[in-house]
Amino acid sequence: MIGALAIAMPAWAQDSNAEPASTPEEAPSEEAAPEDTPAAEEAEEAEEAEAKAAPAKPMLAAPPKPMSSTSMLPPPAPEDELPIPTLTIDRIPPSTSYEFAVQVSYGQVSYHRDTVPPWVGFGLRAGGGKNFGLHRIGGAAVFASEGDLGIHTLLVLEPAVTYDLVTPGGLLLGASVGPSFMYWADASTITVESDFGVGPAASARLGWSQTWSRIGRRLFAFAEPKVRQANGNTDVILAVAIGSGIGR
Repeated sequence: MIGALAIAMPAWAQDSNAEPASTPEEAPSEEAAPEDTPAAEEAEEAEEAEAKAAPAKPMLAAPPKPMSSTSMLPPPAPEDELPIPTLTIDRIPPSTSYEFAVQVSYGQVSYHRDTVPPWVGFGLRAGGGKNFGLHRIGGAAVFASEGDLGIHTLLVLEPAVTYDLVTPGGLLLGASVGPSFMYWADASTITVESDFGVGPAASARLGWSQTWSRIGRRLFAFAEPKVRQANGNTDVILAVAIGSGIGR
């Protein structure tokens, strides 16, 4: 028994010192990826360029919501059928108006009619008032010098209430009534005489005028016959006036 063990020991020791048998290598699970080549890179760039150049697919819009029949409005008119705005400039009647004029007169010289024949006079006129369409009611004032100034002097200030009518055809009609305040002086003798007087006066107007306007000035010209009561006499004077006015 012991001798058998002695014989088997060298063989066991030899088997234990021997190297274990090599096991077969496992097969690789994945093949190594091939390295990138210039041809592959060019192919990838070409694919990217084609993807960018391809038109994007349009997105489908959501269908409009149905509108109720009560909120629907008629479609707007085409541009060709829209009215073209126009501006018409006309002589618009104003609410108020006023004017200035110069006048030349000829007639009897109050307070000097017994010594002086009918004489020429010169004056200034201003007027204005409230307009009612073609009609105007207002006032006016005339300051005039009549007679041979310095010898037989007559200075007259005549405020008056006035009525005027200007037709679309240019006819001017008017009338005035008011007092006459007069200063007269007689220097034909060594002793100079002078005094003040007051008397009623009335006149009518007939002439031509542009219509009342808030855009431009109104030109006018008229003849004005006038009667004046002074020093117990009725004096008759005819004046011609030319002027212009404006409304607003």
